[in-house]
Amino acid sequence: MKSPVSKVNKGFALATGTAVALLALSVSPGAQENAVAAASLNLQNECDRLAGSASDNQRNKAFGAVETSEIAASAIDSCRLAFEATGNPRFAYQLGRALNKANEIDQAMSAYQAAAQADYPAAKVNFGILLGRLGDHRAEFEMYREAAQGGSVLAAYNLGVSYRDGIGTEIDVSKALAWFETAAAGGDDTAAFNIAVIHDEGNLVPEDDQTAIAWYDLAVARGNVDAMVNLGIMLETGEGIEPDAAQAAELYAQAAERGDMFAANKVVELHASGRLAPPEVSEFDEGVTTLILKEGDMETPSILTKSI
Repeated sequence: MKSPVSKVNKGFALATGTAVALLALSVSPGAQENAVAAASLNLQNECDRLAGSASDNQRNKAFGAVETSEIAASAIDSCRLAFEATGNPRFAYQLGRALNKANEIDQAMSAYQAAAQADYPAAKVNFGILLGRLGDHRAEFEMYREAAQGGSVLAAYNLGVSYRDGIGTEIDVSKALAWFETAAAGGDDTAAFNIAVIHDEGNLVPEDDQTAIAWYDLAVARGNVDAMVNLGIMLETGEGIEPDAAQAAELYAQAAERGDMFAANKVVELHASGRLAPPEVSEFDEGVTTLILKEGDMETPSILTKSI
């Protein structure tokens, strides 16, 4: 039986060969070579423009990143031909994204596998996720581990989840926190949120409200809605911090503006209970005062799997 990679490459060769044959009918050899090169470059740019991922630190940053939901169907042909023409695993990875968007999961796996075998970290993340959906959690974990070691922030986050929940490996909270911290250092807001939750709940480590507050605050500063809600609850109830209904309401309001209905209801409850004075209209509204700790204030602390 042919491997998934062989199936992908066979399709690439047929399409490219057809294009070259058509060019040969109408142009001289030198002009043909130039035309093929120009066409190849155009396909590469189209693939990067239509299917580049914000979480891929090797993407072509000459073009804006594209959310999976926004990938156009035309990206499939562009990326397929770009990969065959160049052998660049970036195009195989982006082809996988386009095929995944089109719900062509088997072909997406083949494309991701081709890029993963060429040691492309972002592809290893998505290939690992699909392997996990097939029940091969050990292989899923290995893909995350390799990708994280290759510098993928998303893989570092997913590896943290794997160690926290025992997905393809033994539960190890120390390693989970270490990889969440790596992801948070790379700018991942959900990783910061998960570190806060671990210290807030106290199930895997001793409960530590101060550490939880610091990490929630970092996640809030990065726009994480769940962190806004949880930190709001701590401020409202005085859990590990002086109670401050007004500041809690501000956090709830921020989350509500982003569509969180629980937070919207909390704002209503706080006003209805009389715990808040009617809001004052100010020309100089500076928002919530953050609680980010300065260097030396504390030692650096040693939910879902995401794809791109």
